[in-house]
Amino acid sequence: MNTVYKKTLKGVEECALRSQGLQLKLREYLKQVDGLKSAEDIQRANPNLQEVDAVLIALNEDGYIEILH
Repeated sequence: MNTVYKKTLKGVEECALRSQGLQLKLREYLKQVDGLKSAEDIQRANPNLQEVDAVLIALNEDGYIEILH
């Protein structure tokens, strides 16, 4: 869970323009991806959200984010 993600161009455009019609819940996760916080940091900031890893993997597979390290 120490993976750090960054937004792709598609992710940046979705945050700014909502052009892809991403679900609100997914967009909230996307906004937290900044290239600095790890998946674990995002989980700690959102203790009530159990599916952080699954959502980040889905955002990665859909091209909104990519693994930085």
